[in-house]
Amino acid sequence: MIEVVHRPRQGLFLPEADLWLDPSSKAERAFISHAHADHVARNRLSLCSALTVDLIRVRYGTSKTGDQEVRALPWRTPVPWKKGWEIRLLPAGHIVGSAMLHLTRLSDGATLLYTGDYKLRTGLTAEPCELMPADTLIMETTFGLPRYVFPPLQTTIESVLQFVEETFAEGRLPLLLGYSLGKAQEILAILHQGRHPVMCHDSILKLMPLLQVLPGMPECRPFDANSAQDHVLVFPPQSIRDLKLGSWTGKTRSAMLSGWALEKSARFRYRVDAMFPLSDHADYPELWETVQTVRPRRIYTVHGHTREFAADLRREGWEAWSLEREDQLELSLE
Repeated sequence: MIEVVHRPRQGLFLPEADLWLDPSSKAERAFISHAHADHVARNRLSLCSALTVDLIRVRYGTSKTGDQEVRALPWRTPVPWKKGWEIRLLPAGHIVGSAMLHLTRLSDGATLLYTGDYKLRTGLTAEPCELMPADTLIMETTFGLPRYVFPPLQTTIESVLQFVEETFAEGRLPLLLGYSLGKAQEILAILHQGRHPVMCHDSILKLMPLLQVLPGMPECRPFDANSAQDHVLVFPPQSIRDLKLGSWTGKTRSAMLSGWALEKSARFRYRVDAMFPLSDHADYPELWETVQTVRPRRIYTVHGHTREFAADLRREGWEAWSLEREDQLELSLE
């Protein structure tokens, strides 16, 4: 089995391969699963997919800064790493460019799969997820409770488009909220089916030259209160303060698109008029499907409901452990 070290303030480390997995602070050599800000540290060397390299360049200004290098790896192709190791990237289905890491120790054929953030459901923009068998599985469990089961994507699409039509019928502007990378592109692909003109926040527009090639991307205009009538507005939730509607103030109807829409209190917590369960993470049935497909000898859970899902796995005979116990200072497992 491949050794895994967990350090709560920095993340997961594979000491034999000398590689960090999505570290939260600067590391010498690291795998970056995707281009969300909480996964991109200024590592001396970062390995990721080609699209993630481009997204890092656009979002954070450069792919190289001094001695900091971001290196693209191909999909599915084994690449030599250090002496006696091979690594390959597999699409994770989380957001565009998101990747899983599959690692092989050549001396004995031991394998490890690190999912990063992922989902098995096919979305509208992200590359579909691909799994490979592995002896050790490190999996994220954001929605690791049985109550987290997402509806079919088409059901959510129809609900969002109905919300848009009803909002226009009331003489108000639909305001759809989702993070600028990943969720915003899914929202735009949904809106393309409704054929309404769209205005976006600058952080979303910034990515459009790179992501316009994605299927179903509508033309987006920068937000302008003077010409916003009949447009759907798409903003990241943290940028609502940037929304100056002028004469439209008080005449929007807002909706957040998030997996947390499954929580009864979500609409009140996010202070929106509606919630729609569109998530870029695996739900509870998908977590089980992942385990049954990968067929690992050992499973480590990270992020979210780690203890609960690991306990569910053990009850069914799997060797599974949470890597995020509160009393854990450093854990080395082999």
